[in-house]
Amino acid sequence: MTKKTHLFAEDSFFLSRRKFMAVGAAFVAAMAIPMSWFASKLARRNDYIKARSAGLYRDDAIAKVRVSHRNPAIEKYYSEFGGEPLGHLSHELLHTHFVDRTKLS
Repeated sequence: MTKKTHLFAEDSFFLSRRKFMAVGAAFVAAMAIPMSWFASKLARRNDYIKARSAGLYRDDAIAKVRVSHRNPAIEKYYSEFGGEPLGHLSHELLHTHFVDRTKLS
């Protein structure tokens, strides 16, 4: 009877477990840096939006004309030229119309 020797065949994967864990940890750390940067940018943007909203509410509270249909310029426009609010002429002059230009190129 002949004695068979069995050789250990490693995976074809080129990293050992220890190297794989080190590379994985480095990858997670590299991905966490942009995420934390993005989160801080988003928090600063939210702070800006909150400050802007507070300023608009403050301006609105001290404004003499608080609604657009009581604005003297708008009232003059409708009395002299525009006809009536939500009328055909005022709709044509004051509203924008969307044109799909994605198919032009």
